[in-house]
Amino acid sequence: MTRRDLLDAAVARLSDAGVEDARRTAEWIVEHATGARRVDLYARPDLVLEPAEAALADRLVDRRATGEPVQYVIGSADFYGLRLAVTPAVLIPRPETESVAEHALGLVRDLEAPCVLDVGTGSGAVALAVKSERPEAQVFAVDVSPAALAVAAGNAEELGLDVTFVEADALRPSFADGVPPLFSLVVSNPPYVPDAERAGLQREVRDHEPGTALFVPDADPLVFYRALAGHAGRLLAPGGWLVAETHADHGRAVAALWAEAGLEGAEIRPDLAGRDRIAVARRPA
Repeated sequence: MTRRDLLDAAVARLSDAGVEDARRTAEWIVEHATGARRVDLYARPDLVLEPAEAALADRLVDRRATGEPVQYVIGSADFYGLRLAVTPAVLIPRPETESVAEHALGLVRDLEAPCVLDVGTGSGAVALAVKSERPEAQVFAVDVSPAALAVAAGNAEELGLDVTFVEADALRPSFADGVPPLFSLVVSNPPYVPDAERAGLQREVRDHEPGTALFVPDADPLVFYRALAGHAGRLLAPGGWLVAETHADHGRAVAALWAEAGLEGAEIRPDLAGRDRIAVARRPA
């Protein structure tokens, strides 16, 4: 079997399974299985594959055809210029969250050595993006999931980035006891999808990504933002910033909640698609 044969068969299998962007997905899988770059697949399409390469690609295509996200299938995702390992223990990093990291970094641009906390770190995406851009920063990252923290710590080690990881539950009143106080910046991409929306999500998200990192009770979809506001007085240095990704329908409610909690300058900012998704506020100086 040649590279062309394998790629064409993968595209056909994924198309038949209703996978969106079947060709690009097939390219990712074949790249991963063969170790070839995308350009090489087309520059040398008649190269005959090793049987093990073809067999691996077939297994990965079958997994993607059943609805498993391609990032889990190949075991990695790109975020803010970093290649991160991902498993079903963590959310797949998304471009929208890159906007959150970019906004957060902008707020501490003028600080010499900011101290930063990432709440609900998952794969470590935001914490590692901050550390990669600001090597002199002290960066801490927390998550309630030991499995997620193991993935994040592995990513930090692979990238050679010094981030401190802590297991802690942001919904507990004692949360602030487990991490150092007085951060220049607290940033978070918390769970924010109401349970009522679960059935309407893509199967890749609904059936494969960790529900504890996605869903919140319909009765209080702002539960994590309420918790962050409650911890802000103990975690943030005077003038320190709180930044979080939000549901597109709830951004303004989050900003209002934070303003009512006594945080200054609470506002909602747009993500890459222009949707109100990034809540920003600061502790009074």
